[in-house]
Amino acid sequence: MVEGQERFAAYEGDPGVRFGFYLRPSYAMCNAQAEMHALLRRQFGQLAVTAGAFMPHATLKGFYRSDAAVGDMIVALDAALIGQQPFTVVNNGPIAYGRSSVVINVQHDEFGETNPAIQRLHEVAFAALSPFVHPECNFTPVEWAGPAFFAHLTLLQGLPRTEFFDEIFAFIQEAEPIGPRRFQAEYVHLYAFRSDDWTGDWGKSLTWEMLHSWKLGG
Repeated sequence: MVEGQERFAAYEGDPGVRFGFYLRPSYAMCNAQAEMHALLRRQFGQLAVTAGAFMPHATLKGFYRSDAAVGDMIVALDAALIGQQPFTVVNNGPIAYGRSSVVINVQHDEFGETNPAIQRLHEVAFAALSPFVHPECNFTPVEWAGPAFFAHLTLLQGLPRTEFFDEIFAFIQEAEPIGPRRFQAEYVHLYAFRSDDWTGDWGKSLTWEMLHSWKLGG
């Protein structure tokens, strides 16, 4: 029996729940990301709420709906993570996603090449969890996966009024460097999320719980 199994029942078979699998950055990187979330919310209010509704993380498998037992997901991830070792992540600084989001690029190394360790971790996790995805999941079909995957740490997400984007992006750039230039990736987490409206502005009512943690190489 997976530890915490009795607690998982609250999430199983609930169409209002989404799951997600994430890389936890180092303390210093988490602290820098959380500080930016708090500062943006303090300075720009409801324009900057969505990113700060999350824990600091880099997505490996984004939101997915599932009716499967959480314990089965954990067992599948246990198998997928065998042989996955801690690795160094490079912080390449903030970049714009269109005119509504700003993220820190952690997909690449110092030379602009894809970090093979983070790409491989995404691919094994995505393959392990895909069989559990509900056929009516509204996130997985549009998720950046496989060759399109881009590991990042979100600072600003879904800005509702884009006329303020240039100012907010410049404000973020003034803070560079945001966190350490390099950090060690050691932990990955499975989460369950609830929101009042998964087709609309889900970030305003988002709540979450960490279900399981793995230490790479452990």
